[in-house]
Amino acid sequence: MSEDCRHSDDDPLQDGHVEWHARQAIWLSYQQIIFRASEIPDYSNFAILTAFNPESIVLSCKENRQRQQRLEAELSALGYAYLRLDCSAPDGRWHEPSLAVCTGLSQACELAAKWRQNAIYWVSQQQLFLVPVMLKHQGFSQTELGKWPAYLHIQGLE
Repeated sequence: MSEDCRHSDDDPLQDGHVEWHARQAIWLSYQQIIFRASEIPDYSNFAILTAFNPESIVLSCKENRQRQQRLEAELSALGYAYLRLDCSAPDGRWHEPSLAVCTGLSQACELAAKWRQNAIYWVSQQQLFLVPVMLKHQGFSQTELGKWPAYLHIQGLE
């Protein structure tokens, strides 16, 4: 067999295929979620935003905390009401401090893009949605996850 007919680990088509599967796995993991809060967000429609781990690139605890503080400062400066909560995998293998932000969907997506987030959660009429942001141009679309109260755990009431 000639050299140019062999499969190479450097094959860009193969790399793209692996990257797509990695993004798909991330998207599916975002759908396995629970939220913990000290109280129920008192907004009819809201986004759940974080500044942690932009584009799913794991940063140090210090970098993530600094980013989250800057996001909170930006939201306060813009006049948005928000409530702190925690997003996590149901089995606890990962979690991120997040914010339930009283804002519109397009504004939330703009903020998330600025902070390089792959996706956000959107709650409207008690329904929870996963909305792609950085992943939007890679073939992902808004996904309805179900009734918001089923995903929310109020600390102290469990």
